[in-house]
Amino acid sequence: MTTDTPLQITPFEPMGHAHAADLDACLDFVNSLEFSDGRPEEHLPTVDDAVAYFTTRGLAHEGALRAQAAAEGDAAWLDGLHSTRTALREVWDAQVEARPPSQAALDRVNDVLRQAPRIELVPGLGGVGVGHRHTQDDPTGEALARVIDPLIEAIAAGTTDRFRICANDGCRWVFEDTSRGGRRRWCDMASCGNRAKVRRYRSRHKDGDDDEATTTATADA
Repeated sequence: MTTDTPLQITPFEPMGHAHAADLDACLDFVNSLEFSDGRPEEHLPTVDDAVAYFTTRGLAHEGALRAQAAAEGDAAWLDGLHSTRTALREVWDAQVEARPPSQAALDRVNDVLRQAPRIELVPGLGGVGVGHRHTQDDPTGEALARVIDPLIEAIAAGTTDRFRICANDGCRWVFEDTSRGGRRRWCDMASCGNRAKVRRYRSRHKDGDDDEATTTATADA
């Protein structure tokens, strides 16, 4: 959403207050809708949960988020957050699967990116400092733009070759493969990976039992 609302200039602040997100923060956001055997589990079901996601990572000011949620209504505010997450998930999946994402997902993500804070030079005690402008009308969109930014940077740099989706269709957890060989397929070998191994083992033994039964029946005939 773009508006003509004036922007508030924030003075230069220490790096600890830089509101910068990393790829892990982006992954945490996408995976906040978790699936177990295909059943969804929502980890951001309330305003309190969503606000905590942003504030514990230093991505936004709590007061600004709560004020926006109160103005829009909790349900509408959360719906906007969740729809952005769905769009971001589609962009990730499309990148991993080497296919075009839906236009609706691109439109949603691009709309959020328009709320990104503007970096600019400001007067500093020793000369020049670096500041950023906060949007007054959509602090949540600004925080989401920070979350999305690491993914955008990776796509622009062409460093998405190790982006993954768990091979368990009932899970679909997204992650970056940091293994040495770059051949990781599962979110966790102790859970999804182990279950897949058990299924393959049972399938092989079942096929073996069926073959044995067929051979015995043919011999008896």
